[in-house]
Amino acid sequence: MAKKRKKDKKKEEDYEFKPPEFNEREFLEKEIRDTRAAIVTVALAVVFGAVAGVITALASWLVAIAFIAGIAGLFMLKFVYEMLGVDISAWTKKNWIGTGATYFFTFLAIWVLAINTPFVDLTDPGIEDVTVWVNNGTNVTGVIYKEAPGGQLAWLYVENGTKVETVLIHTSSTSEINITARISDSGGIAQADITIGSSPSVLMTKGSSGMFEHKISGEDLTGSVLSFTMHAEDKHGNENTFSPSPITIQP
Repeated sequence: MAKKRKKDKKKEEDYEFKPPEFNEREFLEKEIRDTRAAIVTVALAVVFGAVAGVITALASWLVAIAFIAGIAGLFMLKFVYEMLGVDISAWTKKNWIGTGATYFFTFLAIWVLAINTPFVDLTDPGIEDVTVWVNNGTNVTGVIYKEAPGGQLAWLYVENGTKVETVLIHTSSTSEINITARISDSGGIAQADITIGSSPSVLMTKGSSGMFEHKISGEDLTGSVLSFTMHAEDKHGNENTFSPSPITIQP
C-alpha cells in the first residue's frame, strides 16, 4: 500500500501544466475580420439612420416607413458582408446577436439625431401663459389662459389678484392693455406677431425669458370687445396660432 502511495505521489510531481499553443497569426486575422465587420455594421447603420431621418422629415406620419427601412438594413448585413469580402463563415449565433444589437442601437441613435435640431425641427412653436391685463389706476384686471385637463382651454379672470367670474377687462382712455405670452421653440423663434380684430398683423416685442408682448391704447378699445390672434413661426417654418374668444372691454 505504501509503495502505491509513493508511486501516485511521484506521478503528481511529474505532471507539468502546458498552456495551449498561441497562434498569433490566427489571432490577428480574427481581430482584423471582426474589426472589418464592425466597421461595415456601423457604417450601414449610419446610412440607414440618415435615410430614416430624411423619410421622417418629409412627413411625421412616415415614421413607421422609416423604422421599416432601418430593419431592412439589418437583414441586408449578410449580403453586404459577402459583397465586401468580410469572412463570417466561423460566426456563431452569439456573433449575430451582438452584431444585430450594434446595428440597431447605432441606427436608432443616428435616426434620433437626424430628426432633431440642428438637423431637422418637426415641432411647432409653443404659445403658453397668454395673459391680457390692464392697470387703469384704480384696479388691475386680466384674463389668464390656461390649458385644463384633457387639453381643453380654460380661462381664469382676475381682478386685483382675486378670481372673478366676469369675462371683461376694465380700462380707460389713458391706460394700456397688455397682451403677453411665452413663445418658445427648440430651434428658435423666427417671428411672433399678433392680429387685433381685423387690423393687419404687427410684430410682438420680445422680452426676457422667452416672453413676447404687445400693448394697445385703452382709448382704442374702451366700450368694445378685444379679439386677437397670436401667431408664431420657428426658424424651420413650423407655425402655431392662438385665437381665444373675444374679451369685453369696459371703463
